[in-house]
Amino acid sequence: MSTLPKVASGITAFAVFATTVSFVISMAGSSMKSTVQVLFLPIAGDFDVSRGTLAIGTTLFAVVTALASSAVGHLADRIGAVPVLAIGAGITGVVLVVCALATDIRVFVPTYGILGAIGCTMLSFVPLGVLADQLFQGRNAGFLYAVLTNGAAVGFMVLVPLWTFLGAVTSWRQILLGVGVVFLVVMLPLSLLLVRYSNRNSAPPAPAEHGFWAGIRIAFADKRVRGLILPFVACGTTMAFIDVHLFPHMHDHGVAPVTSSVAFVLLGGLEIVGSLVAGRLCDKGLIRATLIGGYALRATAMMIAPFFAAEFTVLVFGALFGASYLITVVATTMWIAKILPRGRKGTAIGVLWALHMVAVAASSQLGAVLADAAHGYLPVILVSVALTLGAIVLVAMQPDPNRAPA
Repeated sequence: MSTLPKVASGITAFAVFATTVSFVISMAGSSMKSTVQVLFLPIAGDFDVSRGTLAIGTTLFAVVTALASSAVGHLADRIGAVPVLAIGAGITGVVLVVCALATDIRVFVPTYGILGAIGCTMLSFVPLGVLADQLFQGRNAGFLYAVLTNGAAVGFMVLVPLWTFLGAVTSWRQILLGVGVVFLVVMLPLSLLLVRYSNRNSAPPAPAEHGFWAGIRIAFADKRVRGLILPFVACGTTMAFIDVHLFPHMHDHGVAPVTSSVAFVLLGGLEIVGSLVAGRLCDKGLIRATLIGGYALRATAMMIAPFFAAEFTVLVFGALFGASYLITVVATTMWIAKILPRGRKGTAIGVLWALHMVAVAASSQLGAVLADAAHGYLPVILVSVALTLGAIVLVAMQPDPNRAPA
Protein backbone atom coordinates (compact mmCIF):
# COMPACT_ATOMS: atom_id res chain seq x y z
CA MET A 1 0.00 0.00 0.00
CA SER A 2 2.97 2.31 0.57
CA THR A 3 3.55 2.41 -3.17
CA LEU A 4 0.12 3.88 -3.95
CA PRO A 5 0.93 7.46 -2.91
CA LYS A 6 4.10 7.30 -5.01
CA VAL A 7 2.12 6.16 -8.05
CA ALA A 8 -0.48 8.89 -7.54
CA SER A 9 2.29 11.46 -7.11
CA GLY A 10 4.00 10.28 -10.29
CA ILE A 11 0.81 10.55 -12.31
CA THR A 12 0.17 14.05 -10.95
CA ALA A 13 3.71 15.15 -11.75
CA PHE A 14 3.39 13.82 -15.29
CA ALA A 15 0.03 15.56 -15.75
CA VAL A 16 1.56 18.87 -14.67
CA PHE A 17 4.56 18.33 -16.96
CA ALA A 18 2.34 17.36 -19.90
CA THR A 19 0.06 20.35 -19.36
CA THR A 20 3.02 22.75 -19.18
CA VAL A 21 4.78 21.41 -22.27
CA SER A 22 1.52 21.25 -24.25
CA PHE A 23 0.77 24.84 -23.29
CA VAL A 24 4.18 26.00 -24.54
CA ILE A 25 3.82 24.06 -27.80
CA SER A 26 0.31 25.45 -28.30
CA MET A 27 1.61 28.99 -27.76
CA ALA A 28 4.43 28.47 -30.27
CA GLY A 29 2.04 26.81 -32.71
CA SER A 30 -0.03 29.98 -32.92
CA SER A 31 2.92 31.60 -34.72
CA MET A 32 2.11 29.62 -37.87
CA LYS A 33 -0.96 31.81 -38.38
CA SER A 34 0.01 34.97 -36.50
CA THR A 35 3.19 35.65 -38.49
CA VAL A 36 1.35 35.58 -41.82
CA GLN A 37 -1.55 37.49 -40.24
CA VAL A 38 0.63 40.38 -39.06
CA LEU A 39 2.95 40.33 -42.10
CA PHE A 40 0.20 39.77 -44.68
CA LEU A 41 0.70 43.05 -46.56
CA PRO A 42 4.55 42.93 -46.60
CA ILE A 43 4.43 39.35 -47.88
CA ALA A 44 2.01 40.32 -50.64
CA GLY A 45 4.16 43.31 -51.52
CA ASP A 46 7.37 41.27 -51.63
CA PHE A 47 5.82 38.74 -54.01
CA ASP A 48 4.12 41.62 -55.93
CA VAL A 49 0.66 40.04 -55.72
CA SER A 50 -2.77 41.33 -54.64
CA ARG A 51 -4.45 40.60 -51.32
CA GLY A 52 -6.78 38.20 -53.07
CA THR A 53 -3.88 36.25 -54.55
CA LEU A 54 -2.06 35.85 -51.23
CA ALA A 55 -5.38 35.02 -49.55
CA ILE A 56 -5.43 31.88 -51.69
CA GLY A 57 -2.77 30.59 -49.30
CA THR A 58 -4.81 31.40 -46.20
CA THR A 59 -7.92 29.95 -47.82
CA LEU A 60 -6.05 26.78 -48.77
CA PHE A 61 -4.76 26.67 -45.17
CA ALA A 62 -8.34 26.72 -43.91
CA VAL A 63 -9.52 24.10 -46.42
CA VAL A 64 -6.70 21.68 -45.59
CA THR A 65 -7.25 22.26 -41.88
CA ALA A 66 -10.89 21.35 -42.42
CA LEU A 67 -9.92 18.16 -44.26
CA ALA A 68 -7.26 17.25 -41.70
CA SER A 69 -9.20 17.99 -38.50
CA SER A 70 -11.23 14.79 -38.42
CA ALA A 71 -8.18 12.68 -39.29
CA VAL A 72 -6.11 14.36 -36.57
CA GLY A 73 -8.86 13.79 -34.02
CA HIS A 74 -9.12 10.14 -34.99
CA LEU A 75 -5.32 9.78 -34.94
CA ALA A 76 -5.25 11.22 -31.42
CA ASP A 77 -7.83 8.61 -30.40
CA ARG A 78 -5.64 5.89 -31.93
CA ILE A 79 -2.07 6.76 -30.89
CA GLY A 80 -2.65 9.39 -28.23
CA ALA A 81 -2.59 13.17 -28.35
CA VAL A 82 1.05 13.56 -27.25
CA PRO A 83 2.65 11.89 -30.33
CA VAL A 84 0.36 13.96 -32.53
CA LEU A 85 1.73 17.15 -30.93
CA ALA A 86 5.32 16.00 -31.55
CA ILE A 87 4.68 15.28 -35.24
CA GLY A 88 3.01 18.66 -35.62
CA ALA A 89 5.97 20.48 -34.07
CA GLY A 90 8.37 18.94 -36.59
CA ILE A 91 6.17 19.70 -39.60
CA THR A 92 5.61 23.29 -38.48
CA GLY A 93 9.34 23.99 -38.15
CA VAL A 94 10.09 22.69 -41.63
CA VAL A 95 7.23 24.66 -43.19
CA LEU A 96 8.32 27.96 -41.65
CA VAL A 97 11.88 27.52 -42.92
CA VAL A 98 10.73 26.64 -46.45
CA CYS A 99 8.29 29.59 -46.56
CA ALA A 100 11.05 31.95 -45.41
CA LEU A 101 13.33 30.79 -48.22
CA ALA A 102 10.64 30.72 -50.94
CA THR A 103 11.22 33.11 -53.84
CA ASP A 104 8.03 32.30 -55.75
CA ILE A 105 4.45 32.69 -54.57
CA ARG A 106 3.74 29.30 -56.16
CA VAL A 107 6.07 27.74 -53.61
CA PHE A 108 4.90 29.79 -50.64
CA VAL A 109 1.16 29.20 -51.10
CA PRO A 110 1.10 25.37 -51.25
CA THR A 111 3.79 25.00 -48.57
CA TYR A 112 1.96 27.25 -46.15
CA GLY A 113 -1.54 26.28 -47.23
CA ILE A 114 -1.09 22.48 -47.24
CA LEU A 115 1.85 21.38 -45.08
CA GLY A 116 1.50 24.34 -42.73
CA ALA A 117 -2.16 23.58 -42.18
CA ILE A 118 -1.43 19.93 -41.35
CA GLY A 119 1.26 20.89 -38.84
CA CYS A 120 -0.89 23.58 -37.25
CA THR A 121 -3.87 21.22 -36.95
CA MET A 122 -1.69 18.78 -35.03
CA LEU A 123 -0.96 21.56 -32.52
CA SER A 124 -4.53 22.83 -32.35
CA PHE A 125 -7.68 22.57 -30.28
CA VAL A 126 -8.49 19.09 -31.64
CA PRO A 127 -5.60 17.09 -30.11
CA LEU A 128 -5.60 19.36 -27.05
CA GLY A 129 -9.23 18.48 -26.42
CA VAL A 130 -8.39 14.78 -26.63
CA LEU A 131 -5.34 15.33 -24.39
CA ALA A 132 -7.44 16.98 -21.68
CA ASP A 133 -9.81 14.03 -21.69
CA GLN A 134 -6.98 11.48 -21.72
CA LEU A 135 -5.04 13.17 -18.91
CA PHE A 136 -7.89 14.03 -16.58
CA GLN A 137 -10.68 11.67 -17.69
CA GLY A 138 -13.46 14.23 -17.54
CA ARG A 139 -12.75 15.58 -14.04
CA ASN A 140 -12.46 19.39 -14.27
CA ALA A 141 -11.85 18.84 -17.98
CA GLY A 142 -13.42 22.17 -18.94
CA PHE A 143 -11.05 24.26 -16.85
CA LEU A 144 -8.01 22.18 -17.82
CA TYR A 145 -8.90 22.29 -21.52
CA ALA A 146 -9.13 26.07 -21.18
CA VAL A 147 -5.63 26.11 -19.67
CA LEU A 148 -4.21 24.03 -22.52
CA THR A 149 -5.78 26.16 -25.24
CA ASN A 150 -4.64 29.41 -23.64
CA GLY A 151 -1.28 28.94 -25.33
CA ALA A 152 -2.84 30.61 -28.37
CA ALA A 153 -4.05 33.50 -26.20
CA VAL A 154 -0.58 34.06 -24.80
CA GLY A 155 0.61 33.96 -28.40
CA PHE A 156 -1.67 36.88 -29.20
CA MET A 157 -0.38 38.85 -26.22
CA VAL A 158 3.32 38.13 -26.69
CA LEU A 159 3.93 37.07 -30.28
CA VAL A 160 1.70 39.46 -32.25
CA PRO A 161 3.30 42.60 -30.74
CA LEU A 162 6.68 40.93 -31.30
CA TRP A 163 5.96 40.31 -35.00
CA THR A 164 4.68 43.89 -35.30
CA PHE A 165 7.91 45.25 -33.82
CA LEU A 166 10.17 42.94 -35.80
CA GLY A 167 8.27 43.70 -38.99
CA ALA A 168 9.38 47.32 -38.65
CA VAL A 169 13.06 46.49 -38.22
CA THR A 170 13.62 43.39 -40.34
CA SER A 171 12.09 41.43 -43.21
CA TRP A 172 9.26 38.94 -42.93
CA ARG A 173 11.63 36.28 -44.28
CA GLN A 174 14.00 36.67 -41.34
CA ILE A 175 11.09 36.44 -38.91
CA LEU A 176 9.72 33.21 -40.41
CA LEU A 177 13.20 31.71 -40.62
CA GLY A 178 13.92 32.50 -36.98
CA VAL A 179 10.63 30.99 -35.79
CA GLY A 180 11.21 27.88 -37.87
CA VAL A 181 14.63 27.35 -36.32
CA VAL A 182 13.14 27.72 -32.83
CA PHE A 183 10.62 25.01 -33.65
CA LEU A 184 13.27 22.59 -34.91
CA VAL A 185 15.83 23.29 -32.19
CA VAL A 186 13.56 23.80 -29.15
CA MET A 187 9.95 22.72 -29.68
CA LEU A 188 10.60 19.45 -31.48
CA PRO A 189 13.04 18.08 -28.83
CA LEU A 190 10.68 19.26 -26.08
CA SER A 191 7.74 17.45 -27.67
CA LEU A 192 9.82 14.28 -28.14
CA LEU A 193 10.73 14.43 -24.44
CA LEU A 194 7.02 14.63 -23.67
CA VAL A 195 6.42 11.53 -25.81
CA ARG A 196 9.13 9.69 -23.89
CA TYR A 197 7.67 10.52 -20.49
CA SER A 198 4.16 9.85 -21.76
CA ASN A 199 5.15 6.29 -22.69
CA ARG A 200 6.52 5.79 -19.18
CA ASN A 201 3.77 7.40 -17.13
CA SER A 202 0.48 6.82 -18.91
CA ALA A 203 -1.45 3.84 -20.13
CA PRO A 204 -1.77 3.31 -23.89
CA PRO A 205 -4.80 5.14 -25.35
CA ALA A 206 -7.95 3.07 -25.59
CA PRO A 207 -8.70 2.05 -29.18
CA ALA A 208 -11.18 4.22 -31.03
CA GLU A 209 -14.71 2.91 -30.86
CA HIS A 210 -15.11 2.97 -34.66
CA GLY A 211 -13.01 3.22 -37.80
CA PHE A 212 -12.34 6.65 -39.29
CA TRP A 213 -15.11 6.82 -41.88
CA ALA A 214 -17.58 5.05 -39.62
CA GLY A 215 -16.78 7.54 -36.88
CA ILE A 216 -17.45 10.47 -39.22
CA ARG A 217 -20.77 8.99 -40.33
CA ILE A 218 -21.82 8.39 -36.74
CA ALA A 219 -20.89 11.96 -35.77
CA PHE A 220 -22.98 13.44 -38.57
CA ALA A 221 -25.85 11.07 -37.79
CA ASP A 222 -26.07 12.37 -34.21
CA LYS A 223 -28.53 15.28 -34.22
CA ARG A 224 -26.95 16.65 -31.04
CA VAL A 225 -23.60 17.04 -32.83
CA ARG A 226 -25.31 18.53 -35.87
CA GLY A 227 -27.02 21.01 -33.57
CA LEU A 228 -23.61 22.30 -32.47
CA ILE A 229 -22.00 22.41 -35.92
CA LEU A 230 -24.23 25.10 -37.46
CA PRO A 231 -23.68 27.67 -34.68
CA PHE A 232 -19.95 26.90 -34.85
CA VAL A 233 -19.99 28.14 -38.45
CA ALA A 234 -20.42 31.63 -36.99
CA CYS A 235 -17.38 31.00 -34.82
CA GLY A 236 -15.34 30.08 -37.91
CA THR A 237 -16.54 33.06 -39.93
CA THR A 238 -15.60 35.56 -37.25
CA MET A 239 -12.28 33.87 -36.46
CA ALA A 240 -11.33 34.24 -40.14
CA PHE A 241 -11.86 37.97 -39.73
CA ILE A 242 -9.30 37.98 -36.90
CA ASP A 243 -6.85 35.61 -38.59
CA VAL A 244 -6.86 37.14 -42.07
CA HIS A 245 -8.73 40.43 -42.37
CA LEU A 246 -8.32 42.35 -39.10
CA PHE A 247 -4.88 43.83 -39.78
CA PRO A 248 -5.76 44.92 -43.34
CA HIS A 249 -9.07 46.31 -41.97
CA MET A 250 -7.18 48.35 -39.36
CA HIS A 251 -4.71 49.47 -42.02
CA ASP A 252 -7.57 50.69 -44.22
CA HIS A 253 -8.86 52.78 -41.28
CA GLY A 254 -5.43 54.21 -40.51
CA VAL A 255 -5.16 52.58 -37.09
CA ALA A 256 -1.77 53.31 -35.52
CA PRO A 257 0.52 50.29 -34.93
CA VAL A 258 0.63 50.99 -31.21
CA THR A 259 -3.18 50.91 -31.05
CA SER A 260 -3.36 47.63 -32.95
CA SER A 261 -0.73 46.10 -30.66
CA VAL A 262 -2.62 47.18 -27.53
CA ALA A 263 -5.85 45.83 -29.02
CA PHE A 264 -4.24 42.43 -29.49
CA VAL A 265 -2.85 42.49 -25.97
CA LEU A 266 -6.39 43.13 -24.73
CA LEU A 267 -7.70 40.40 -27.00
CA GLY A 268 -5.18 37.89 -25.71
CA GLY A 269 -5.55 38.86 -22.05
CA LEU A 270 -9.33 38.68 -22.03
CA GLU A 271 -9.18 35.51 -24.10
CA ILE A 272 -7.37 33.91 -21.16
CA VAL A 273 -9.88 35.24 -18.63
CA GLY A 274 -12.88 34.32 -20.77
CA SER A 275 -11.69 30.78 -21.42
CA LEU A 276 -10.90 30.06 -17.77
CA VAL A 277 -14.26 31.42 -16.66
CA ALA A 278 -15.96 29.41 -19.40
CA GLY A 279 -14.13 26.24 -18.36
CA ARG A 280 -15.17 26.66 -14.73
CA LEU A 281 -18.79 27.42 -15.66
CA CYS A 282 -18.91 24.36 -17.91
CA ASP A 283 -17.57 22.20 -15.07
CA LYS A 284 -20.44 23.57 -12.95
CA GLY A 285 -22.96 22.39 -15.56
CA LEU A 286 -23.70 25.76 -17.21
CA ILE A 287 -22.57 24.72 -20.68
CA ARG A 288 -25.51 26.04 -22.69
CA ALA A 289 -25.67 29.40 -20.88
CA THR A 290 -21.92 29.82 -21.32
CA LEU A 291 -22.11 29.15 -25.05
CA ILE A 292 -24.97 31.62 -25.50
CA GLY A 293 -23.00 34.27 -23.63
CA GLY A 294 -19.94 33.66 -25.80
CA TYR A 295 -21.87 34.19 -29.03
CA ALA A 296 -23.54 37.31 -27.61
CA LEU A 297 -20.14 38.86 -26.88
CA ARG A 298 -18.92 37.89 -30.36
CA ALA A 299 -21.93 39.51 -32.05
CA THR A 300 -21.43 42.73 -30.09
CA ALA A 301 -17.76 42.86 -31.06
CA MET A 302 -18.52 42.45 -34.76
CA MET A 303 -21.12 45.24 -34.57
CA ILE A 304 -18.32 47.57 -33.46
CA ALA A 305 -15.89 46.56 -36.25
CA PRO A 306 -17.15 49.06 -38.89
CA PHE A 307 -16.32 52.01 -36.62
CA PHE A 308 -12.53 51.71 -36.43
CA ALA A 309 -12.10 55.32 -37.56
CA ALA A 310 -12.28 56.13 -33.83
CA GLU A 311 -9.30 54.25 -32.43
CA PHE A 312 -10.98 53.77 -29.04
CA THR A 313 -13.41 51.38 -30.73
CA VAL A 314 -10.46 49.21 -31.82
CA LEU A 315 -9.63 48.63 -28.15
CA VAL A 316 -13.26 47.89 -27.28
CA PHE A 317 -13.43 45.43 -30.18
CA GLY A 318 -10.27 43.67 -28.98
CA ALA A 319 -11.64 43.40 -25.44
CA LEU A 320 -15.07 42.03 -26.44
CA PHE A 321 -13.80 39.66 -29.11
CA GLY A 322 -11.04 38.46 -26.81
CA ALA A 323 -13.50 37.68 -24.03
CA SER A 324 -15.55 35.59 -26.46
CA TYR A 325 -12.65 34.04 -28.40
CA LEU A 326 -12.32 30.74 -26.54
CA ILE A 327 -15.68 30.69 -24.78
CA THR A 328 -17.32 29.25 -27.88
CA VAL A 329 -14.50 26.72 -28.31
CA VAL A 330 -14.41 25.53 -24.70
CA ALA A 331 -18.18 25.35 -24.27
CA THR A 332 -18.80 23.56 -27.58
CA THR A 333 -15.99 21.05 -26.94
CA MET A 334 -17.22 20.34 -23.40
CA TRP A 335 -20.76 19.94 -24.76
CA ILE A 336 -19.53 17.20 -27.09
CA ALA A 337 -17.45 15.61 -24.33
CA LYS A 338 -20.54 15.60 -22.12
CA ILE A 339 -22.88 13.84 -24.54
CA LEU A 340 -20.56 11.37 -26.33
CA PRO A 341 -18.76 8.30 -24.96
CA ARG A 342 -15.00 7.87 -25.01
CA GLY A 343 -13.70 6.51 -28.28
CA ARG A 344 -15.95 8.85 -30.28
CA LYS A 345 -14.98 12.23 -28.83
CA GLY A 346 -11.82 12.84 -30.85
CA THR A 347 -13.43 12.13 -34.20
CA ALA A 348 -16.52 14.19 -33.32
CA ILE A 349 -14.40 17.16 -32.21
CA GLY A 350 -12.44 16.80 -35.45
CA VAL A 351 -15.65 16.83 -37.49
CA LEU A 352 -16.77 19.96 -35.64
CA TRP A 353 -13.50 21.73 -36.44
CA ALA A 354 -13.61 20.52 -40.03
CA LEU A 355 -16.88 22.36 -40.59
CA HIS A 356 -15.54 25.30 -38.61
CA MET A 357 -12.58 25.57 -40.99
CA VAL A 358 -14.85 25.36 -44.03
CA ALA A 359 -16.44 28.54 -42.69
CA VAL A 360 -12.98 30.04 -42.14
CA ALA A 361 -12.00 29.22 -45.72
CA ALA A 362 -15.15 30.77 -47.17
CA SER A 363 -14.80 33.90 -45.06
CA SER A 364 -11.09 34.19 -45.79
CA GLN A 365 -11.43 34.14 -49.57
CA LEU A 366 -14.78 35.92 -49.81
CA GLY A 367 -13.60 38.65 -47.49
CA ALA A 368 -10.44 39.30 -49.51
CA VAL A 369 -12.28 39.31 -52.84
CA LEU A 370 -15.01 41.63 -51.54
CA ALA A 371 -12.39 43.90 -49.99
CA ASP A 372 -10.71 44.24 -53.37
CA ALA A 373 -14.07 44.87 -55.07
CA ALA A 374 -15.83 47.01 -52.46
CA HIS A 375 -12.68 48.59 -50.99
CA GLY A 376 -13.64 47.49 -47.50
CA TYR A 377 -14.72 44.64 -45.25
CA LEU A 378 -18.21 45.92 -44.36
CA PRO A 379 -20.13 43.18 -46.28
CA VAL A 380 -18.25 40.39 -44.48
CA ILE A 381 -18.71 42.13 -41.13
CA LEU A 382 -22.48 42.34 -41.64
CA VAL A 383 -22.68 38.65 -42.60
CA SER A 384 -20.67 37.78 -39.49
CA VAL A 385 -23.07 39.74 -37.28
CA ALA A 386 -26.08 37.98 -38.80
CA LEU A 387 -24.53 34.50 -38.40
CA THR A 388 -23.51 35.15 -34.81
CA LEU A 389 -26.97 36.38 -33.82
CA GLY A 390 -28.40 33.29 -35.49
CA ALA A 391 -26.02 31.11 -33.47
CA ILE A 392 -27.48 32.49 -30.24
CA VAL A 393 -30.95 31.39 -31.32
CA LEU A 394 -29.79 27.94 -32.46
CA VAL A 395 -27.91 27.20 -29.22
CA ALA A 396 -30.87 28.36 -27.14
CA MET A 397 -33.03 25.79 -28.98
CA GLN A 398 -30.74 22.86 -28.10
CA PRO A 399 -31.62 20.58 -25.16
CA ASP A 400 -29.48 21.05 -22.05
CA PRO A 401 -26.47 18.67 -22.38
CA ASN A 402 -26.64 17.92 -18.65
CA ARG A 403 -29.90 16.05 -19.24
CA ALA A 404 -28.33 13.71 -21.79
CA PRO A 405 -26.62 10.47 -20.73
CA ALA A 406 -22.82 10.55 -21.01
